[in-house]
Amino acid sequence: MPRIIICLVKKKLRDIWRGKIEKPVVYVFFLSFLVLTVKELQTPYFPLLFLSTLLIFLNYSLRFRVRELLPGIIFVAVLLGVSSLLSRPPGNQNVREVLWIKELPNEEKVAVLEGHKYIKLKDDALPGDKVNLNGRLVERSNFSLEKVRYELYRKLEENIDYPISSLVGAVTLGLRYELPDSIKGYFSLAGIYHFLAISGLHVGIVVGFLSLLFKTLRIRRPVTLSSILILPLIPLTGLTPSVLRAYLFTFLLGLGLEGYRKVNPLYLLGVVLLISVTFTEFNLSAALSFCAVGGILLALKGRENWWLKTLKVSISPVLFTLPLVLTVFGTFNLLSWINSIVSTFLFVPFLVSSFAEQITFGKSELINNLTENLGFFFIESSKFLFKLTKWAVVHCEVPLFISGAVMVLSLFLILFSKPIYGFVPSILLIIYSLIFPTYITKNVFIDGKKLNSFYFISTEGQRYSNSKIESNYVLPYTRELLFKSKLVDLRLRKNCSKIPKTKRKRGR
Repeated sequence: MPRIIICLVKKKLRDIWRGKIEKPVVYVFFLSFLVLTVKELQTPYFPLLFLSTLLIFLNYSLRFRVRELLPGIIFVAVLLGVSSLLSRPPGNQNVREVLWIKELPNEEKVAVLEGHKYIKLKDDALPGDKVNLNGRLVERSNFSLEKVRYELYRKLEENIDYPISSLVGAVTLGLRYELPDSIKGYFSLAGIYHFLAISGLHVGIVVGFLSLLFKTLRIRRPVTLSSILILPLIPLTGLTPSVLRAYLFTFLLGLGLEGYRKVNPLYLLGVVLLISVTFTEFNLSAALSFCAVGGILLALKGRENWWLKTLKVSISPVLFTLPLVLTVFGTFNLLSWINSIVSTFLFVPFLVSSFAEQITFGKSELINNLTENLGFFFIESSKFLFKLTKWAVVHCEVPLFISGAVMVLSLFLILFSKPIYGFVPSILLIIYSLIFPTYITKNVFIDGKKLNSFYFISTEGQRYSNSKIESNYVLPYTRELLFKSKLVDLRLRKNCSKIPKTKRKRGR
């Protein structure tokens, strides 16, 4: 009798869940979260990941047969073993590879090493070489991708004026070392910083442009062909995990759409997630990418009107990444989704022209001028959008347990209710951040190097409201970006004190 009741309950649940998240999607995401939970065993994220894995397991066990998970669990266990064997042991931490070299006005050179460590060079070195922490050359590299990217960027500087050249280098070569803090600050507080970091957005735009061109020429399988054609450009981006993830997802999606009648993008996203968590380090960048893409794919589900679906697709990346953004950075722009839509119209032609400039090696004056003009308007648009929406910039430092609870609750609603309800917890988090913002009012001295840095401006700096901040130097863009407080440049006070005071004579 109990067995019959259980079967009837399961049948009823299957009827209720008809049209919900499909079986292969739940299966592959369970394996992905299982691997991630095991790898994050000793981190603060373990309880949240364990609870998420448990929810996915519960959903699968209520809807399908639990024993079907066993082959997958064995498979990922083997993958983890292979991954641990292939992982390189940590080398000598006193000797590191040079990733980039910044040339200072006083003819000094600063090297960016592995682990984002900055040191002054005492010997002549190039990216790809190995130096010690004292700046001395240890080993010269004959060939490296870092050196090729460095030379391409220096060639780019000869054809495109700064700072537009730094913007082109960021969106094509993945090099953000030369981007000025002012540009990064405007983009960050306008909520459009994702345009500066190569991701699935950039890969999708280039593949989409080429696919449209091939489709116009009536070439078969345009998406798959476009993905294959841009493959030689991938190493020039530095082979970062974000680029590899984006390319793999785009290639699999194109292959599935053009090679098979039915393809589930959420399932492909789960496959890429499983590969990523197994063989690479799952960091903040990866978490933000998967949350954003997952939100977009969930927003595409359903049969709403095109305008409602467009609205959902625009807002979903913001909502699904919001818990992580508030916990790690604390600052976000309420209107970032609108700014992203507006910026896309300028960014698409700029990105295409930037890649065209790189492919032609700057030989075409027409493409160079077009790239410069588009880059100029793109930068100016970020400043305009920030000034227009700066009132919507909110700073709220959310504890990990709150953001984690929001993400787990979203997962619960996606699995056990309609996927659209997964957006509700993030909307509640926005209301929480508006009611309980994190602001400090005080008089404080902050060193100019820290005060004018992009990281301080876009995170901790937004904490100060109606405050008086004194510093040994204040740059103009910092005054605009830290608009909620009064900034005092002590250099001006010292210079003014040297001016002799004169008595004003009364007269008619």
